[in-house]
Amino acid sequence: MSGMFDTKADKAGRKLEKTQKENKERRKSRVFAITVITVLVLVSAVAIVINSSFIRRTLPVYTIDGVNFSTTEFEFFYHTELMEYNNMMSQFQGLGIDMPDPGRLLSRQVRNEETGETWADSITEMALYRMTGLVSLYNAARAAGFELSEEQNEEINTEVSMVALQAMMSGFPTADSLLQQMFGNSINENTYRSILEFTAIASAYNEFVRESFSYSAQDLAGYYAENKEDLDVFAYRLIYINPDELNIEDFETDEAYAEAMDTAIADAHERAANIITGGISSAEDFIATAREEYGRDDDWIADIQLRMGENLDETFRDWLMDESRIEGDIASFDNDTGSTIIYFDSRNDNSYLTTGMRQILITREFVDPEEFPLWEEDPGYIEALDRAEAEAQERAETVYNLFNQAGRTEDALIELMAEHSDDNTEGGEYTDISKFSYQSAHFQAMKVVPEIEEWLFDESRAVGDSELIYTRDFGYHLVYFTGSGAPFFELIADDRMRTRDHDEWIDGLPEGEPVRHAAFILVHI
Repeated sequence: MSGMFDTKADKAGRKLEKTQKENKERRKSRVFAITVITVLVLVSAVAIVINSSFIRRTLPVYTIDGVNFSTTEFEFFYHTELMEYNNMMSQFQGLGIDMPDPGRLLSRQVRNEETGETWADSITEMALYRMTGLVSLYNAARAAGFELSEEQNEEINTEVSMVALQAMMSGFPTADSLLQQMFGNSINENTYRSILEFTAIASAYNEFVRESFSYSAQDLAGYYAENKEDLDVFAYRLIYINPDELNIEDFETDEAYAEAMDTAIADAHERAANIITGGISSAEDFIATAREEYGRDDDWIADIQLRMGENLDETFRDWLMDESRIEGDIASFDNDTGSTIIYFDSRNDNSYLTTGMRQILITREFVDPEEFPLWEEDPGYIEALDRAEAEAQERAETVYNLFNQAGRTEDALIELMAEHSDDNTEGGEYTDISKFSYQSAHFQAMKVVPEIEEWLFDESRAVGDSELIYTRDFGYHLVYFTGSGAPFFELIADDRMRTRDHDEWIDGLPEGEPVRHAAFILVHI
């Protein structure tokens, strides 16, 4: 009895224990499942938060010297740098220029195998560099109490409005969708406007400071005198004497080819020496010699070249700068590829007055030589050119007669522009016209075609003078002299001094270090 009872009790105990163990395992499975689901929900929630357009537009991902940048704002500068880099480098495609693959994420494209730097790293560095510079200017503007003008604020409004117009014309449903296509998927018009305001304040204050520097006439003259060797303009003509062409395949050995080349170069040197002593006494003689040497009759052959002293070729810089140099001086400079013959025309200290004018331009209708079987030699092409020339002349004479009837005044010229001028310059107005084309980041002085330059710089020229002038390059110009400006050397000196002082101011601005807020993730780069 007892034995039978004990056996049953043992079996019941083992069954109860097994049931309890299974229940415990089921409970553990349920807890694990709930935990996994909870984690997944949390991860999804974090991802949603991080990728939320509101969060990306609101919380900072970088702080630079007290200025916070959201993910959206950073991505604007990131995509701007990327577009500018690609636009700048696209012109060098096929020349081995390093460019990212637009079809892949930049964070997955290694740019530097040694360091592991990706294209995303590189563009990020560019963006942060620009942002840091803007912050320095922005903080300086705020510290100075600088505010945008009404006109500058209106420019921002116009820029924002143009986005909506461009979106409509490009088939985008909204302005936001166009902005997101260009600058990241969380940007909207409000964020775009705030970025424009930030950059506008920095840029406008930067320009305000640059323009705030002032210099006396004595300051400008002193600066120019100290730097005249770099800033004077030199006029000269060149002939390149090259050795006769040799084909290496015509020689049995490389040594024979090298020896023949040495002989050809020596002959070129001798030919240059003979030209120097050959009695060239004028620019016309020099041009005729160039045409004979080149075997061509092009108009540009041995044309006059204008260079500032700082841009002269070191080969003949000292020769050109010799104080004893006079018009008609000639010299040759030998090198291991031939010789260069140089003819000195003049050295200009830029002390002349710049000039200004307005013009109505009447151009010839373009005649495409490809439309004629024999191209430029086709009689039909020549006839078409003559016809276009005659039509332009007739238009010009009509406008000139209307101008005379209206009293030959500046107002009369301006009134005729809207209907008759092919010049798209605002008001047909040109100022700071010089005898040398000068351009820097902030200032430009222009040189006009010789026919107009000769008329403008005539010593007898007076305000109100007008003339109908024909130029081969453009057509007919009805020009009106608006007066003389500052001496050209003063404009150059002012630009150089202003740039120097502005650069010193920029260098003195505090520059913050970008601080990354690691809790937020940048995506789509």
